[in-house]
Amino acid sequence: MNSSSITPHVLRFIGLVAVQSLLLNQMTGSIGAYFNVLLYPLFILFLPLQMAAPYLILLGFAVGVAVDAFVPSWGIHAGAGTFSAFARGLALMPFAPKGGFSTKDSIFAPATMGWQTFLQGTALFMAMHLLWYFSFSYFSHLFALEIVKKTAAAWGLTMIFVALYVAMFNPKK
Repeated sequence: MNSSSITPHVLRFIGLVAVQSLLLNQMTGSIGAYFNVLLYPLFILFLPLQMAAPYLILLGFAVGVAVDAFVPSWGIHAGAGTFSAFARGLALMPFAPKGGFSTKDSIFAPATMGWQTFLQGTALFMAMHLLWYFSFSYFSHLFALEIVKKTAAAWGLTMIFVALYVAMFNPKK
């Protein structure tokens, strides 16, 4: 990776952490407990498909820690970001071409995969992230129904915001 290919990822990191911390987390506090939109996992999703797993996991942890720095969540976002980076390959595997992703497919985005495949893969990825996030935040099977309800509500809202984000910024690199 050269510096020109790193720039979009750095800007995406800063932008998504800022939007998540300064806007979306504040809206959750104001609107209610069931209004949860987590956009920062898009940073993990839009990292290069050929990136080695250890780097991916470190960057997932870093984006989670950055979000945790702005809210009193004590590592929940860091744990969820790390899990999502680890599970990204599993979430995207059903949507890979027969021979796997090629070097031409730089990131998992509509520009390279098409909208249908992108939304299906993102839906699975976000569902995994949100389920882990809420399971990790409650950390008890006694709240299973609450975890499922919050995951479902957050998934629907997050997917709307994902579609808006991708339509506005059209990531290609």
